[in-house]
Amino acid sequence: MSMQTVQVRLTAEQLKSIDEKVKAGVYQSRSEAIRDYIRKADFFESLNQFRKIASEAGLSEEEIWKDDKTSRKALYKKMFKKTA
Repeated sequence: MSMQTVQVRLTAEQLKSIDEKVKAGVYQSRSEAIRDYIRKADFFESLNQFRKIASEAGLSEEEIWKDDKTSRKALYKKMFKKTA
């Protein structure tokens, strides 16, 4: 994957947190830490969208994670306006 260089402004606290993780060996570099933070933010955004759709389909949090056929049908119907 081709990468581009961008300028990012961080607070002193944010940079300190990243540098501590790099020093501890959690990340190889500041860039890798920031890329990982972005991946995690994307994941949580997707999770929130999924929860919203599930809620609109009338599913409770417990039903969402139960992952049974009824839950999948309700999600499918809400997401695609079709029946499974």
